[in-house]
Amino acid sequence: MNVMDKPSVREGFVLTGKADEEQRKQQARAAPPPELEEPPPQDDEPFKESWPIRVKLIHGTVANNVGEQVEVLEFRQPRGGDINRYGNPCRVNREGDVVIDERKMHYIMAALCGILPPLLEQMDPRDWNSCAYRLRDFFLPDLRAWL
Repeated sequence: MNVMDKPSVREGFVLTGKADEEQRKQQARAAPPPELEEPPPQDDEPFKESWPIRVKLIHGTVANNVGEQVEVLEFRQPRGGDINRYGNPCRVNREGDVVIDERKMHYIMAALCGILPPLLEQMDPRDWNSCAYRLRDFFLPDLRAWL
């Protein structure tokens, strides 16, 4: 018997031969058919933001301009004048990542919630980031406008 007469052995657990074919058929019959999930309903209208935006400070409070401790920051809708005064706090780099300019975002956040920037510096960093990332998309271009 030479090498050409032997059945080829492949790496892994490959079933060959008549007995193995029977075993493969039994396994196929025993497996239940996959359950398909219904796709979520498609909304024709995109999500619309409602203003003012409220962000709960879950890691601490911050003092407002009259010395009261607040647990929720309420942001008004940004306008072009805010970007003109403080700069655009978000940009997209060459890799397509959104980068937040922390200094610009801090000043925009202060302007939108009406709390002085030095008072916002007392925020917990996790709360600060929650606010910054909540506002981030409003400073990025909407590609639907590019005809």
